[in-house]
Amino acid sequence: MGVLQRFERRLEGIVGVAFARVFKGKVHPAEIAKALEREATEQKMVVGEGRVMVPNRYVVRLGLTDFDYLAEWEAELSATMAEMVQEHVEAEGWSTFGRIQVSLARDEELRTGVFHVDSRVDADPGSRSAGLPPAAAVRDGWQPAGAAATPSGAPGQGLPPVPPMSPGPRPPPGVGAPGWGPPPEGLPPVPGRGPAGGSTPPRSAARISHALVVDGPNTRHELRMGSNIIGRGSEASIRVPDTGVSRRHVDVQLADGRATVVDLGSTNGTIVNGRRVPQIQLSDGDVIRIGHSVLVYRMGRGPGPGP
Repeated sequence: MGVLQRFERRLEGIVGVAFARVFKGKVHPAEIAKALEREATEQKMVVGEGRVMVPNRYVVRLGLTDFDYLAEWEAELSATMAEMVQEHVEAEGWSTFGRIQVSLARDEELRTGVFHVDSRVDADPGSRSAGLPPAAAVRDGWQPAGAAATPSGAPGQGLPPVPPMSPGPRPPPGVGAPGWGPPPEGLPPVPGRGPAGGSTPPRSAARISHALVVDGPNTRHELRMGSNIIGRGSEASIRVPDTGVSRRHVDVQLADGRATVVDLGSTNGTIVNGRRVPQIQLSDGDVIRIGHSVLVYRMGRGPGPGP
């Protein structure tokens, strides 16, 4: 089970009812979770010796309606989303300065169903001040007031010392260092590797399935190669009975193992992970909002797409 799926399980325990009945037409917490994961990935930076640093402070800005609606679960949601980001960071082998914190903030300029994520590197994880530097400023050499200057071009400019990285996996006994190489004479070869250290191709590669899961009824629609029109019209491949959805609202195009969302000039637009987009390539767990409906893109091992 992936990080996002575990988050959804925890969220069910917090809310206690079906997502669609609670968040219909509003920001869906799963959208925020995916956006946080993507924000950490997009804002990562190398700070020297191959170490990768990501922000540890995340602020989710919401419109008035969404903020007031989520305020009931703010403490539980913030803690659960922080745990999810931490799991993602640890799984990737990245580092942060102290524990990860997620908080919600009200933004009167945002309309219902739209949100933004801001991230910062906070050397003092207990700080609640608003004057923390954005991750981009840290990457460009930001330093806190009174900090000693770091020589220009030095790795980790303006940043506190990075915690030591944990050692990577060791090669099996009897196998050499990088590249591992062939085992000494008399030892059996390492499983999955050829006699010269090269990989042995698997006998059969598992096919990848691509699907959209409609939140609420939890209906799963397998995507086919090529065009997959979503809308409320009879000509749509995936019909969504939602008055906020156009007859031909969006097309999910599947080609070369990748799924791409293309808005078809819909009246209310297409929102992916809280951002209105004309077109975007999807990754597993991305949340698509059309009208009042929420669909989650899933990619994994399975029978694979049809022709």
